Amino acid sequence: MMYSYTHIEKEISKNYRERLNETKKPSEVMDVFSKTVIDLLSRINEDFAKYTPSDVKLDVDGETKYEISENLKKDPRFDYLIRESDLPAIIERLAKDAANRYLKLVKDDDKTATFNLPPKRKNF
Repeated sequence: MMYSYTHIEKEISKNYRERLNETKKPSEVMDVFSKTVIDLLSRINEDFAKYTPSDVKLDVDGETKYEISENLKKDPRFDYLIRESDLPAIIERLAKDAANRYLKLVKDDDKTATFNLPPKRKNF
């Protein structure tokens, strides 16, 4: 039997998107993503609350857009959820939203940096 946690995803997604939209720096995006996934896991099973945001990292260049620490991967409950539920798809959706926001901030930052260049001096 496959377990579904989309009801928890629905509970947290509005707040998650709002928090992502409020981020100003790529590092903040990573933080919001990691904390949200830990929150999601904790809602599924409160034993997951012992994990920290460093156990779940946004990986904007990766295929799934996220990375799980060895520590968390070794947890039999987490392993079970990954195999027997829609959790991987949910984390992937959260990661995709975060990766999009991350890349947008990086791109905007590049534009801002370009506009903030001091004017070139002409040497006569």
